Amino acid sequence: MFDLNLKHALIKDRDKLISTRELESLIDKFHKRRITINKEIELCLNQQSDLTSNKLIFDKLESENIFHINSIKKLCIKYRLRFLDTSLFMGDYPRELYDVIPRLEKIHDTKFKNFKIMAPSRLFRLRAKEDPLLFIPMGNGYYYLVYKWGKDLKSYRKFLVWPFKNINTLIFSSVILSLISTAFWGSVFNTFSDIQLFVIFIFNIKTFVFITFYLLFMMRKNFNESIWNSKYKN
Repeated sequence: MFDLNLKHALIKDRDKLISTRELESLIDKFHKRRITINKEIELCLNQQSDLTSNKLIFDKLESENIFHINSIKKLCIKYRLRFLDTSLFMGDYPRELYDVIPRLEKIHDTKFKNFKIMAPSRLFRLRAKEDPLLFIPMGNGYYYLVYKWGKDLKSYRKFLVWPFKNINTLIFSSVILSLISTAFWGSVFNTFSDIQLFVIFIFNIKTFVFITFYLLFMMRKNFNESIWNSKYKN
């Protein structure tokens, strides 16, 4: 019965100093200010990049969030991702991002611009949730990771998209598939001679190469090395 609820005591004291109307007005001003900040951030994210870098305070940077364009390119090619302006991004931004950006801008005493985002291709056409990473340019080919959200990519994704890395990996994959196919038919039909198996192997290579190139052509797709920073769909 002698316990003191400090929060209730503060509320009671506050109500003596400020009226309900004044408190509501203060909350309303805070809410409007928040909406204004969010709209400014959204406008900046939707603006087309002018290629200028952001001026950041070196001593206040987190080294683990600094990446060179070569590392970004390598990862995009490996996992078949895009690295494009946020103006082309069609996914949803998390609410936390609208807190992270103003906080970092205050730390570095600047307004961020020219945002870039790394994400799967479909996030630049359809709405989905899958591991986007938001960057800002620092200059000299370096980018600073502002925020990451969504689900992590599956580690086996790089094996699924590896055949589409470039023309060499596509042909190599076709050869491997041909070897597996030839070995399968050789085990099923033991009557095949070595020459016949070799002919089947060559035929399989031509078949797999034709099918994969035909599908790429029909679906208007391109290799990972060609699309990682391309703003075009295919």
